[in-house]
Amino acid sequence: MTLLKSDGFFASDASTVAIENRAPQCVFPEHSHDFYEIVLVEHGSGVHIFNDTPYALCSGTVCFVRDRDHHQFENVDNLHLTNVLYRSPKNFRFLTDIEAWLPGSHAQQQSHWQINSSALKKAKNCIDCLQTSTNSSELEDIASSEGLFLQLLMLLRQSCFETARQDSREACVGALLNWLRNNYNEEVNWEELAERFSLALRTMHRQVKQATGMTPQRYLNRLRLLEARRRLFQSDDSITDIAYACGFSDSNNFSVQFRREFSLSPLQMRNATSQ
Repeated sequence: MTLLKSDGFFASDASTVAIENRAPQCVFPEHSHDFYEIVLVEHGSGVHIFNDTPYALCSGTVCFVRDRDHHQFENVDNLHLTNVLYRSPKNFRFLTDIEAWLPGSHAQQQSHWQINSSALKKAKNCIDCLQTSTNSSELEDIASSEGLFLQLLMLLRQSCFETARQDSREACVGALLNWLRNNYNEEVNWEELAERFSLALRTMHRQVKQATGMTPQRYLNRLRLLEARRRLFQSDDSITDIAYACGFSDSNNFSVQFRREFSLSPLQMRNATSQ
């Protein structure tokens, strides 16, 4: 596994924050680094394998990565990321006691969440300002970059608990996507689900595709397949039991879709992990 070192990313040894834009982000094999980072998805889709657990990425996904985490990017489709890199929370020059404000600082804390389009725009504006000061090793610019980093951190933390206006279409789509992430194994009737979240069926299809880069059914299938792959890696359950547990009513159909998504059959995937 590749270890990315801070020497190649920060402006100087004195710098504590750096910005890396990935437009687009290509498939990237498993790696870790000796620094921390915040990954912000601007648009596109992909799969983030984070500490062996897969997450579906779409516009507005935020992920906090620690120096002891390992991760990789797969199944990318026009995936554009902005990465905010920072050294250990204890190594800031002007900020102190911020570790408790960093989601993902502890293993049991949430590492991924979604922010709405308004918060994403504010975060990008903050990062644009931050990028100017991170290119300098002057003391005042380092202080400025750390102040802007704290501002970004507070914005992302607050946005974790916010949605758009509760009666807005974006809030309805966000609630629908969140429901799918938590209930991927249930049988889904799209007409009933659209009504449940106060969306016209055609609007739901259009808005979900805009948010995820996929049709609702393809997005649901990806969630199911990612969970199935995780179970193949981390459990001894039979392939048939995994298929049913992840929402597939037919194990043959599951195998066809699994191979289409990962270019390996479920059995080949399981055998590969045991070698």
